[in-house]
Amino acid sequence: MAPQSIFGASGLSRRGFLGLAPAAAGLFIGEARAASPARRLLAGDPALLSPLEREHLPLVRLPEKTRNAHKVPIVVEMAHPMTPDHHVTKVEVVNETDPIPSKGTFRFTPANGAVYVGFQARMDDGDSEVTVTAVCNRHGAWATRRRISIGEDPEGCSGTAPPRARTAGDDIHPPEIRIPELVERGRIRRGELIHPQLKIRHPNRTGAADSLHLNELEVWFASERVSRFELTEALSDDPFISFAVLAAHEGLLEIRLVNNRGQRFEAAQEIRFS
Repeated sequence: MAPQSIFGASGLSRRGFLGLAPAAAGLFIGEARAASPARRLLAGDPALLSPLEREHLPLVRLPEKTRNAHKVPIVVEMAHPMTPDHHVTKVEVVNETDPIPSKGTFRFTPANGAVYVGFQARMDDGDSEVTVTAVCNRHGAWATRRRISIGEDPEGCSGTAPPRARTAGDDIHPPEIRIPELVERGRIRRGELIHPQLKIRHPNRTGAADSLHLNELEVWFASERVSRFELTEALSDDPFISFAVLAAHEGLLEIRLVNNRGQRFEAAQEIRFS
């Protein structure tokens, strides 16, 4: 019997991943501010933002409330150009009150075509704030801050205990790539922005003796490195990660991962136009 895809029978569309966070959480920017202390504003309505602010402040989608601290969905996207002379170089996601504050640093190039990343992180119980900082190569750093409330989980949120829906053990399954645009329409067009999704069965846990977690994810397209994501122990077990790539030409899309033990994992998908 052939092994079933770890995406499941029907997979998960980009829209479905965005739906993991309540719609209300993504329709407004909570406390948004430029990184400079001289710039501070409350932007409950995006219409109050200037064109420069709308372009540079990250839009952050995550649930306002959740009881599953093991898998908190976070989506970051921006309406920012990605051209050689004006682009976002990196996005950092941080929750300062957590034992592992950094949830990841995501580095982009113009070949991404857009700033977009979705992933799942572990957080501590209680009320806290998630800060997302985007760095533009021309206009510096801009930050958006979002509040989140995580109810106490009866199973606890220990850095060493396996989370819900994950059995104990270090079993790892190879990564798989799914491209929603190809699945939904059966083709990819030249110049189209695609949103590949990566799924891998891999534990992410800390501990002096049994630490095991993903460290880095690289995206390569047609032998060019498009992105480099610096991952941390705060990434959820068996993570689901999504990002954007501009299909400017045909070529091989490759995902390369490495964990803290030096183990490497790869997945590839040929991009052809039709």
